[in-house]
Amino acid sequence: MGRKKTQMELIETESARHVAFSKRRSGLFKKASELCTMCAVEVAIIIFSIGGKAFSFGHPNVHFVFNRLRCSENPDASTSSNEAAGQDPILHDLNKTHSDLIENVGLVKKLGKKMRRAIMEKQKPDWFYAPRESLSMEVLYEMKEALEDVQENVRRDKERLLAQA
Repeated sequence: MGRKKTQMELIETESARHVAFSKRRSGLFKKASELCTMCAVEVAIIIFSIGGKAFSFGHPNVHFVFNRLRCSENPDASTSSNEAAGQDPILHDLNKTHSDLIENVGLVKKLGKKMRRAIMEKQKPDWFYAPRESLSMEVLYEMKEALEDVQENVRRDKERLLAQA
């Protein structure tokens, strides 16, 4: 079951409208957070519900973003949050580190898949599929030893299982 396209019109029932508001609000805040993390930007969002309650999201925080906006509109105004301005490079570094770590995790996963594939391909020796007539004496002795090892392992497993029963 996929997503349905919703009509952009006023939702009539108040309870359904409240549910849609809550879901859309959290989705909007999540997207804003992702934008901040991926692009190292500053975002502030304020939403007022039907009941007049304010919901806000800000990165690094709402006050910092509004103070910065106020200063960019009025260069003579002084900022009241000098401490928040000091956090900006730290947050930028943390966001960059987070992005780098996510990228490294992806690379490690790809490398792990390649290694598992290589191990699966190398589990059986080359002589396993070769015709016996084409093998040299050295390879045939190696094959004999490998088969004897397998036989011994099977015998030990059989004895262990019989002892458990």
